[in-house]
Amino acid sequence: MAKITHIIAREILDSRATPTVEVAVLTDLGTYGTASVPSGASNGKSEAVELRDEDPNRYHGKGVLKVVEHVNTLIAPKLIGTDVTAQETIDQLMIHLDGTENKSKLGANAILAVSIACLKAAASSLKMPLFVYIKTRYHEGGPYRIPGPIFNLINGGKHGAGNLDFQEFHIIPSTRLSFSDALRIGVETWTDLRDELVHRNAIHSVGDEGGFAPNLFTNSDALELMALVVKNSKYRLGQDLFLGLDCAADEFYKDGKYTIKDSPKPLDRDGLIELYQNLVKEYGLLGLEDGLEQEDWDGWTKLEQSLPAGTMIIGDDLTTTNTKRLQKAIERKSCNAIIVKPNQIGTVTETIQLIRLATQNNISTIASHRSGETNDPFIADLAVGMSLNYAKLGAPDRGERVAKYNRLLEIETYLKSTGKA
Repeated sequence: MAKITHIIAREILDSRATPTVEVAVLTDLGTYGTASVPSGASNGKSEAVELRDEDPNRYHGKGVLKVVEHVNTLIAPKLIGTDVTAQETIDQLMIHLDGTENKSKLGANAILAVSIACLKAAASSLKMPLFVYIKTRYHEGGPYRIPGPIFNLINGGKHGAGNLDFQEFHIIPSTRLSFSDALRIGVETWTDLRDELVHRNAIHSVGDEGGFAPNLFTNSDALELMALVVKNSKYRLGQDLFLGLDCAADEFYKDGKYTIKDSPKPLDRDGLIELYQNLVKEYGLLGLEDGLEQEDWDGWTKLEQSLPAGTMIIGDDLTTTNTKRLQKAIERKSCNAIIVKPNQIGTVTETIQLIRLATQNNISTIASHRSGETNDPFIADLAVGMSLNYAKLGAPDRGERVAKYNRLLEIETYLKSTGKA
């Protein structure tokens, strides 16, 4: 049994030059785990609270020294001497210490950093790769599975340059491909898209998640461009590669209407659903994430019923990695796939509970990064350990995104070499 001897937090920077927290957990066996927490730009109303200092004299108020202090002076003394493998006990102690529904006292960023660092230290203490430890502890039985990648090749909304309403435009390689082949196809398509933008003298700088932020006029223009690039390649749209969207509809919703450049006038719920029907028909969209405002439960149910059965209706802001909201979505048949973001809920234990609930109800699971990321590849290990269906990790560029893809390549090599693939 490895006991926690030290928990040390510090302020670091994420991929948007915004402070975040990193925590190291050490044990009496000399083993340790280090974890850093990402941050989102488009956040669901039900997400756990990401605590900031609000001190205008440091990092424009976005510092996390309070979070660091909470870890070092409040959380650490409570956990020193605890068995590092007692994940549920550790997480529950922090939840109780915080005492709020949304972790607003200590901060979900403080709690999650400790939670993941403890998980890593436990895996190290048992001399297991992290994804093996996760599967052994939480998901025994069945073969290992590496999730299919979802690439965000064009960034819009809060992730882009402001001219596209939808937040992410995806390509999704067929899941019949190996991970390494799917990654290669994603990289080749990303390169072809860049070359096409250059050829058109269009802006080809990249957004927060590594996708391009071109100066296009409408959301349909972006889909048309991506479809053209795929059709001009050796890959078949609708067979080798599929298109998808993260609309982040809350960002263009106001007073019961949705305002997007594809329509000359604001759309109501039915009008937007009709637009999605046309886009699915024209481009064969495989995934549609956050297509409606996050509290429009009746609308989500109608959306799910209105699109072809093979289309993933993906909840993110709708479900916020929260079992209560997922249970409601299951009961109301509001979505058939969910995004898994540990920092939306704040602990490893609660994240695992959500994944189990989704799996038991045939809800597809998609591990996801955030727009403000670190080089911590934890989400890749979690996705493999829990056999998630997909992993949404951004475009195949920018170091903090590539770190996750390279970790999945490493895991794929490990599984092949040990005969577990």
